[in-house]
Amino acid sequence: MRPSLYLLADTYEQDRHRGEVRRHAHHRALLEGGPSGPSLPARLGAAILKVIQRDHSLTNRPCRLPDGRIGRVAVVHRDGEWNLVCQVA
Repeated sequence: MRPSLYLLADTYEQDRHRGEVRRHAHHRALLEGGPSGPSLPARLGAAILKVIQRDHSLTNRPCRLPDGRIGRVAVVHRDGEWNLVCQVA
């Protein structure tokens, strides 16, 4: 008969490996799945561009964006002309 120290070690080993197959399957599924959204560098780049290109010419006039949301009219300079465009507020 083995001493009780070995029985305790066996219990620890069993506990350590409990659910191992499920954990590995979950990890493989996470690795196989693609990214759930834009990468961090892409999000940071978009945020920086938004701050740099922020247009302070937004008016208080509401307008409807193509996707149905409400935006605000902005006056922008494009191709040498000043145009009124609907932008996300």
